Amino acid sequence: MKSKGFGRAVRWSLLFIVLFSAGAFAKDAVSLYLENDSRRFKPNHATDRHYTHGTKFVYLTQPDWQWLEDFSQWHFSDADSEVDTAVGFFLGQNIYTPDHVSEPAKRSDKDMVFAGWLYTGMFAQRATDHLLDHLELSIGVIGPSSKAEQVQKAIHDLIGSDEPIGWDDQLADELAVDLSFMRKQRLQGGWFAPTESTDFIAEYGFTAGSVHRHLQAGITARYGFNLGNTFGPARMALPSGISTLRKDETTSCGYLFARATGKAVEHNRFLTGLDEEPLVAEFQLGVVYQYKKLEVGYSQTFFTREFKEQSGKDSFGAFTLSWKF
Repeated sequence: MKSKGFGRAVRWSLLFIVLFSAGAFAKDAVSLYLENDSRRFKPNHATDRHYTHGTKFVYLTQPDWQWLEDFSQWHFSDADSEVDTAVGFFLGQNIYTPDHVSEPAKRSDKDMVFAGWLYTGMFAQRATDHLLDHLELSIGVIGPSSKAEQVQKAIHDLIGSDEPIGWDDQLADELAVDLSFMRKQRLQGGWFAPTESTDFIAEYGFTAGSVHRHLQAGITARYGFNLGNTFGPARMALPSGISTLRKDETTSCGYLFARATGKAVEHNRFLTGLDEEPLVAEFQLGVVYQYKKLEVGYSQTFFTREFKEQSGKDSFGAFTLSWKF
């Protein structure tokens, strides 16, 4: 009964935020992020294990709030330049499973367990032409109240896949809170100086909370046309905000990109009980195209091993969709 009450409270909180954000502000943009490791998202290699699915809806706006104006000037090395600000509200769900999701007899005792994470929250962004800061707070629930079991079973039933077995042993309900800060910087000098068709964007920051605790840094290279003063590509872990709102609706924009990121990991709730790797790398390759108010993207992300008992390296495909209005 306690679990049901906790889950109901979380769901009502999520509904309140969605309705509040939909009615209280001038709408600017909405975005959808989908990540999955199945063959439909990643035709070159299907796995259906570990981090196996993620969905995130984001609503973007530029309200006239005093605290947002204060944030735009606080400890910003480019404060003498014109600063844009934006706020995003989001609702997301992640699903995690062990290997051999439908064949428990083949599983290792040292693997991820079944788990779901349902969360909501908000982020604030500030940006000049060369710097962007992203501050995000997420709060939600890990456990049966996340409804990950029902979602995965429904998807498997819809696409004709075998039923996942083992959700009875998923992580129990618990409050899940993360705070993240990331800075993106469009590099200006030497080999990294932008041209008409190329630029390089560095990123660095941290996440601290009950779900994840890590430091990370990386770099993205883009090749395309009409890149402008944006900071794409967006991804679930670092949603687009100002980049989407800055898009010129009278011209199209497109680019190929490659991203490499390293993480120093202190805690990952979904690896509890496993021998975590303290250093993890991510490599992402993708394409983004924007036409007037619509932007679409596709990418594949590859990970090094996250824990020593891991049987193989993981990867997933991702679709992104943003509509400005």
